[in-house]
Amino acid sequence: MKDVRGDLFKLHGAYDAFCVTTNGYIRRDGRAVMGRGIALEIKKKSPMIDKRLGEGIEENGNVVQSIGTYEGTPVIAFPVKPEETIVLPGKTNIVKHVRRLVKEGNRVPGWCSVAELDIIEESCKQLSKLADDLGYTSVLLPRPGCGAGELSYSEASPVLEKRLDDRFYIVTY
Repeated sequence: MKDVRGDLFKLHGAYDAFCVTTNGYIRRDGRAVMGRGIALEIKKKSPMIDKRLGEGIEENGNVVQSIGTYEGTPVIAFPVKPEETIVLPGKTNIVKHVRRLVKEGNRVPGWCSVAELDIIEESCKQLSKLADDLGYTSVLLPRPGCGAGELSYSEASPVLEKRLDDRFYIVTY
């Protein structure tokens, strides 16, 4: 993998595809929750993308998948959080802004969860296969789990280095 700096939405056109980090939660209206970070940004720029992601999760599960295009560049969902999670003692698996709202032992939507390294690793494997299948030689990926997922890049980078080759560009804004 390689590192690149800049705004993903200004860089994307120079790459075969770009990823948005996601969770697997679908609202009652069938739309995926894309409420923070890069997911919210793409939803603002491409208003039906949350509907396409919701349909994709419903059909394929919480997996790496193409969810449309933005200005001609394919957009790929890259899961970093589960569909739902159970609040652990101490609420350490829940993002900080939600902790006061949930109770230990309760089941909550995946968007409440801190990003999970095992999900990121599986997403890396799936992204590599998708790039192989589609012949992609350059894919942008924002630091997965490191914004609204509340992981540090030092936690996530060993997983990325292990699973992603030089076709993948980790973008830091």
